[in-house]
Amino acid sequence: GNEHGAAITYHQLGRVAEERRDFAAAESWYRKSLEIKERQGNEHGAAITYHQLGLVAEERRDFAAAESWYRKSLEIEERQGNEHGAAITYHQLGLVAQERRDFAAAESWYRKSLEIKERQGNEHGAAITYHQLGRVAEERRDFAVTWSWFLKAVSVFLRFNDKHSTGIVFRSLAKSFSEALPDIRPRLLSQGREAGLPDEFLQSLESSVNQPSTES
Repeated sequence: GNEHGAAITYHQLGRVAEERRDFAAAESWYRKSLEIKERQGNEHGAAITYHQLGLVAEERRDFAAAESWYRKSLEIEERQGNEHGAAITYHQLGLVAQERRDFAAAESWYRKSLEIKERQGNEHGAAITYHQLGRVAEERRDFAVTWSWFLKAVSVFLRFNDKHSTGIVFRSLAKSFSEALPDIRPRLLSQGREAGLPDEFLQSLESSVNQPSTES
């Protein structure tokens, strides 16, 4: 009859199912956990499970449901003054808006997340959001702004020796460079040099766009 303990374990079983990408099972476990948490008035625990249900819906590309779950989580986080949790949920709402191609909303959510992360000194978390803000600028074809955000992100990841995240941002830099108009590229390279990007990386970008086309 230990419902509190059962709710915690239901939640963890949901996490396991989610890792296996069995989203139907994950949702079922989370809902069993949530039913107890809501009945017992455990708002903090409920907010965590709302967030996970949002992640499941997002994986299923049901963005309306994802936003609904995230907003339920956020309402509690904001009311309880849980800024760390709110920052995570703001970021996820930004991802949902970005998937919907509502770039104004995505940028707004990311900036709300970033304000907390920077104020709390969460540099690595801030760098993740810098990268997403760069992705939004890229979608808007504003490549100078794109590179400004990407360079802020990569400088943090390099300092943290986070090779995985650094690689992701380098690929983002290369992709945006290839998509930028030729008259913009020198400015991007200058931004990269000022930020201390490796010369070999910048040279590889230049050579990649200067290669003759093989199309007939």
